[in-house]
Amino acid sequence: MTYRRVLGPALFGALLMAGLLWWAGSSAHALSLPGATRFFGPDQANRLVAWTMPWSTDLPSASRFSEPSGAVGHGADYADLRETAMRVRYAALVLLFAGGALPLLRRLPGRGVRRAMACTAALWGWGVAAAVLAVTVSAPWMVASGGSASFRLLPRLASTMAQGRELPVGAALVAAAAATGLVTLLRGEATTQTRAAMPSAATARLAATLGTLVVALALVVLSNDRVAGHIQTGVGGGGRLSEPGDLLRQWVQLSAWTMPSGSGSGRWLLYRLGDVALLALVWWGLRLLPVLLDRVTYPACVLGAVAATTLGVVMSGVWNSLLSYQGSTGGPLLYYVSIGSGVSAALVFGALAGCASALTLRLRTRPQPPAPAAVRPRPA
Repeated sequence: MTYRRVLGPALFGALLMAGLLWWAGSSAHALSLPGATRFFGPDQANRLVAWTMPWSTDLPSASRFSEPSGAVGHGADYADLRETAMRVRYAALVLLFAGGALPLLRRLPGRGVRRAMACTAALWGWGVAAAVLAVTVSAPWMVASGGSASFRLLPRLASTMAQGRELPVGAALVAAAAATGLVTLLRGEATTQTRAAMPSAATARLAATLGTLVVALALVVLSNDRVAGHIQTGVGGGGRLSEPGDLLRQWVQLSAWTMPSGSGSGRWLLYRLGDVALLALVWWGLRLLPVLLDRVTYPACVLGAVAATTLGVVMSGVWNSLLSYQGSTGGPLLYYVSIGSGVSAALVFGALAGCASALTLRLRTRPQPPAPAAVRPRPA
């Protein structure tokens, strides 16, 4: 399909995801009412408020917007900054989702349940990553709206970038399914499509293995608590750029794990099953990309690898949350705390894994020049 034909479904999915998040964010103030507190419980209601507030366009009822510290009488200006931050957030979400969906929808042709599921999964993972990028882009305006951006700038940026990662998991799934269904309707009758030479199974497995090794490096080495401690304290700075450890850890840590202890080795192995599932999902996604794509390109491979890594991080977070929920009575929402916590690192290492996989595929499937024809002797 051409970019013109997939532009409509990509924009429809982006607008649908933005609309769902806006609808959820506009309900944030209702969760503070006494009825919601009695229905969900005070702790779970507060958790829902924390999830929806990063996508709410309403001004929070805080005193800093009337008289921020150090800027008495300029509360309206800081409130305008927050409104600007939310506009930038939603605009970036629509542009990023649509921009990533265009290559995926164009390079994943054909009909069938298998291809529809693969396209939905790819758009789902990319939608979650696009939401994280949108929050990251709007973070400077959101930090400046607090009235004290000059104090501990990098830790405040890290805290703002880590917000709003729970709701996009559900909203991106709905938007991905809607965009895939619309593409299927607009595609029409199945036609014979020409595609580039498909790489061999051995080449596809090699490319998937090399890409998975890149993700495994971040998962096994950089996600260790000792390495994370060195990252937290080893990089220093001065003035407004001091304490960059929290910001760096967001972009290099896919998960968080410690070495097993003598008494809890069995439970440690249960938590590591989530990491194994993450690597298996990344390898499986990279292995299927050469088969599903009509042409192996760097943008399509990078977006597919980012989507697979993001979904792996989400599934690993769900698994860890379910393990934490065993034997608890505080409500399910209180234990879903790790969903989406490693999406920032999934963007970085997923992109690197996609580049490594695409480079391997392009080098191993490079067309060979035709052999020169044998020169026949001219008859006498």
